[in-house]
This record gives sequence, C-alpha cells and structure tokens, in this order.
Amino acid sequence: MQSRPLRHILLLLPFALLFAVEPVFAQIAPSEGDQLQARIEAAARAHAGDERYKGLSPKDRLALAEFVAGNTLFALLHEMGHAVVAEMGLPVLGKEEDAADAFAATRLISVASGFSDRVLAEAAKGWFMTNRRDKKEGDPVPPYDAHGLDLVRAYQIVCFMVGSNEHKFANLADETKLPKDRQESCTRDYNKAASSWGLALKAHLRAPDQPKTKIDVVYGDATGNLEGFAQAARSIMLLEPLAQHAADLFVWPAPFTIQMQSCGAPNAGWDPPSRTLTMCYELAEDFAELYRSYGVARADRR
Repeated sequence: MQSRPLRHILLLLPFALLFAVEPVFAQIAPSEGDQLQARIEAAARAHAGDERYKGLSPKDRLALAEFVAGNTLFALLHEMGHAVVAEMGLPVLGKEEDAADAFAATRLISVASGFSDRVLAEAAKGWFMTNRRDKKEGDPVPPYDAHGLDLVRAYQIVCFMVGSNEHKFANLADETKLPKDRQESCTRDYNKAASSWGLALKAHLRAPDQPKTKIDVVYGDATGNLEGFAQAARSIMLLEPLAQHAADLFVWPAPFTIQMQSCGAPNAGWDPPSRTLTMCYELAEDFAELYRSYGVARADRR
C-alpha cells in the first residue's frame, strides 16, 4: 500500500496493449465497455435517494458516477502496472510512478472505444481537480515526492491521447489549453511509451495453450458512508474485468488477489508480500467529494 493518501498519488481495466507489431487486446469485444457503462448508469440511478447527493440532477449524478468509476479504474490499472513491474522483474528507466501512469494510459488508448476514452478523460479531469483542491487547501504535492505534480500528470494523459490521434482529441487539447508546439511532440511521446511497454511485456504474454493464473476478486465489507460505494462497486463489477484480462493475457509467477476494502484512508497499492492489489473504498468516496466540490464543465479551469 502507498503511505501517502492517494488523493495526492492517484496513480482501470487492462484493455488494449499496443505493441510494435499488433494490438494484443483485439479479442476484447467493444460491447464490454458498453456493458460496464450500462452498469455505471444503473448504479447512478440506484443512488438517486442518497442524502449526500440530494439536489443533484440525474445528469449530474451520472457524471459523478462516471467520474468516480473512471478514476477508480485508472487507479487500478496504474497499480496493475506496479504489479507487472514487480512480478515480471521488468526494468524501469526513470520514475516507476511515471511508468505506471504510462502503462494505464497506453492500455486504455489502445482500446479506442468511447468508454475507454471517457475513462482517460475522467482521470485527467481528476488530476486537474486535485490540483485546484491542493492549491485551495495549501497542501500541494511536494517537489521531492515520488509522484509527479498533479498538473504534469494531467497533461501527460492529455498528451498521450492527443499523440495517439490528434484529430480525434483536438477538442480535448483545446479545452485543456495544451500548446500547439507541445501537441506536435505528443505523437513521439505516445509512440515511445506504447512501444516500450509492448516490448517489455512481449515475453510475458500467455500463449493459448498455457494455463491461466488464478486471480481472486474480493469485495470487503464496508460500513457507514462507505457502504454505498461498496454496493456500487459490486453491482458495477469493477474488479472482475481487471482480473479476467490479467489472467487471459499474462503469465504470472503465482496467483494473487485484487480487492476493495475499507482502509481508514483514501489509498490503493500493490503489496508484494501478500500478493494483493488493494483499492480502498475511502478512495472512491474521496473521488466523489472531489467531484462535488471541484467538478466543473471545463477540466482545465484552475
């Protein structure tokens, strides 16, 4: 587990992995994202009577649910990046936190679906909002922290998206005010990140005749304000696709567990001794409060 609250170290679904030769997630049906989106919409309707969201329109409740689910999924995939590095003994040139962000972003971009695009946009939006919150509360990420500054991480996600398809994400670049000269270098950034991860993982891909690693999914109990988030996570089935595709695609050295539980603080992390990837319910609650307090139409408003 990370020791610093994840509101400052926000690190979803291991979908497409872009290799120099070909995408290896091509077998994933586009309808999978649609099914998850439908479950998110159902969860938003189910919480219409929650006192904490009283006064929110159905549209705003859905936007909040998408924000929480998107940021939670991105955080899970970021932590999966840490697990991959540790379990497969991959070399990391530079900061591992940056590499894990690149793992999450390039995986989702390669899916090229409306759902994966929204997940990434929500993750970038979350970093912009976290920056505003930290500035208001006078509690920014220190320059010596292992993680990058909030705005740097936000713009790196935007840059990867723009670099993957400048025409598709032109509006996002304009909305976040990404300078034209920076946009021109984003293609190189994205291609380097995607091909580097592809080459590093190529030797660890599971062949069709190889057995799948057992990956358990656990939703721990929660009480009080966290109970609603636990119920939503179960109904949305946030963890199952992550475990399924991690087992389908990679050869892992041993079984492990992906879980959501109460931790006492908003956090997430990969714990090597217990071989457990944990997402805390408190983090989902933190995402919800972040959106309620700082969610705005323009993601780059600071």
